[in-house]
Amino acid sequence: MGDSATGGYIPPSGNVAYDQELEDIFQAFIVGITSLQGHFVRPRWQEDPPPMPNKGESWCAFGIKSIQPDDGPLFEQHDESMDSIRHEAIKVFLSFYGNQGQQTAHIFRDGLGIPQNIAQLREHKIKYIGCGEIIAAPDFLNNQYVHRYDLVVNFRRKTQRTYAIKTFNSYQIDTHRN
Repeated sequence: MGDSATGGYIPPSGNVAYDQELEDIFQAFIVGITSLQGHFVRPRWQEDPPPMPNKGESWCAFGIKSIQPDDGPLFEQHDESMDSIRHEAIKVFLSFYGNQGQQTAHIFRDGLGIPQNIAQLREHKIKYIGCGEIIAAPDFLNNQYVHRYDLVVNFRRKTQRTYAIKTFNSYQIDTHRN
């Protein structure tokens, strides 16, 4: 792994949750607020999707619709490293299905207003910002219409990556010209 003293590319150290790890954070959050069983709260886009729940069964499909970074990171220099800190807006798209889909969507939306629920995201540096309206969007699955209620929820988070960029301890300037 390179650093600023050796030249070449400098990859970051530290972990920022994306992909499956970020989905796991939101999956646990949705389960906690709605009280749906974990296997009934599933990522929307899966390589090998599980079987559809039975008709009428309440469940939720969610997906991270977009992650928009702020205009640029803040760089914070330390003796042996530099941190890159930025903020991201995250939109999570949720669809609630089943005979209690509308009720579950409203339970989730109302649960977003409970500070103790939102506090569960604090360890991931994620903050709830707001949500849109709940929209009825019946879906045609398995040759029949099923109840579906959509909701988009907005979050922000702070990300931090550390790069091995060292400070200048001293330098010399040669003022003699040949």
